[in-house]
Amino acid sequence: MVTDGGARPPRYVDKSLAEDVFLDDEYDDEDDEDGEDGEYGEYDWSGEYDEGGEEGDEPPPWPAGPQVSAAPRTHPCWSCAADVPSGASACPECQESVRHLRLISTRPPVQLRHGGCGPLNLGRHPSWAAPAVAAALDGERGVSRRHASIEMAPDGGLWLTEHPAGTVNGTFVNGERVPPGDRVPVADGDTVRLGTYCAFTVLVVEEPPA
Repeated sequence: MVTDGGARPPRYVDKSLAEDVFLDDEYDDEDDEDGEDGEYGEYDWSGEYDEGGEEGDEPPPWPAGPQVSAAPRTHPCWSCAADVPSGASACPECQESVRHLRLISTRPPVQLRHGGCGPLNLGRHPSWAAPAVAAALDGERGVSRRHASIEMAPDGGLWLTEHPAGTVNGTFVNGERVPPGDRVPVADGDTVRLGTYCAFTVLVVEEPPA
């Protein structure tokens, strides 16, 4: 119904059943203009929400998880196969040095390993050379019963000595004959020949790579 002058009668709204409902006619535009949203905090349209802290405050870092220490790296000992910690100079079980020699021969087909525990005797006599060495050289033409010794000195140097009594067929390092009883240096990759046919390549083995 329209009254005189065309004015509409005031609208009656029953709020008794909607106390918690936000009505359009109760919204105050001034709050919007002031940029305040009351108890709901201030929303930053850049994508960050300000929960009431001071400007520039950063949230606390996420707590770090438990630190798990890596297991120490090991490698098997060349002499006794026990675990040797990386960086150790000797095996904790047999006390052999990690740095050692490998003597590789194609005639006879044999490989010998030796560390820093004294000299390695090469020959066919089982009471002078190690039993495995004597057995490997047994029957080799030109190899004496007591032929030569090779050793790795504490300072890392390698030395070869022909038996003081001498040999029938001689001992050679890279083709050069070694006088009986003389102690001559040997380097990694050199060839040591016992007599005419039996020859070893000398290799120095360091710690295996990690």
